[in-house]
Amino acid sequence: MIEDKRFYTFVFAPTAKSQLRKLNVPHNVIYAILGFAIVGLLTVSYGAYRLAQHAVLVARLNLIQDENRQLKERNQEAESKYDLLQTRLAALDTTQRKLAVNSGVSRPDEVSRIGQGGPEGETTVSDIERATAALETELRQMKDVFDKNQIRLSSTPNGWPVRGYITDGFGMRGNPFGGGGSEVHAGLDIATNHGTAIESTADGIVIFAGPHGGYGNVVVVDHGYGLTTRYAHMSGIDVKVGDHVTRGKKIGAVGSTGRSTAPHCHYEVRLHDRPVNPLNYVSVGRS
Repeated sequence: MIEDKRFYTFVFAPTAKSQLRKLNVPHNVIYAILGFAIVGLLTVSYGAYRLAQHAVLVARLNLIQDENRQLKERNQEAESKYDLLQTRLAALDTTQRKLAVNSGVSRPDEVSRIGQGGPEGETTVSDIERATAALETELRQMKDVFDKNQIRLSSTPNGWPVRGYITDGFGMRGNPFGGGGSEVHAGLDIATNHGTAIESTADGIVIFAGPHGGYGNVVVVDHGYGLTTRYAHMSGIDVKVGDHVTRGKKIGAVGSTGRSTAPHCHYEVRLHDRPVNPLNYVSVGRS
């Protein structure tokens, strides 16, 4: 390349034997080409930089949108949980009110405070979860008491063992076989037809079933809590020792076995093996 004040001269030979050729290029053209090249390079570099920035912004935007979606889902889950806990708490509270009379367990202060006064929105999911846990504990306690009471009630003699009418009451009475004198009558004599079903007056376990002296054929049921019942003078026995009986279950039939003058059911209630008046235990049931 030969340089003068106005041109750059480029000398080249297309082949080894060909004539040399010259190309005169004004220096301002060279400068223009270099300028365009520099501008182009800067433009491409700036475009690449802007594209990279855009890619970063798009990635950040996608991340933010994903986080917003997750937060929205969590918020929806929290709202659903809140509504569910509110419904559950209301149901538990209704159940608690129904059991309160029978259980005698007082309401926890924390449960009573939930939903009473305070700024709107003050009750949180944590408050409801805490109140629900407290109420569930209370209900378990009440249910335990209620179940025990139910067991006690079902094991307490109540009602009549047979349909009929009382011919002899509890306490002192004259000798029914004559000969004068008096004797202690430990139960009720309930007269009815021969073969009438005799039913247990409470839940319990049969501890005796068979003939026993003046009782004739007798069944003794242990109800727990020191209570037993006796059903005597049966014509037939339908249970055996060890059987579990429930209130209203047939255990035998009316007869006149043992020391008896006519078909009837001799019915006793004993507390710690001491006879007590059965009329205290027949306020509900048949008469």
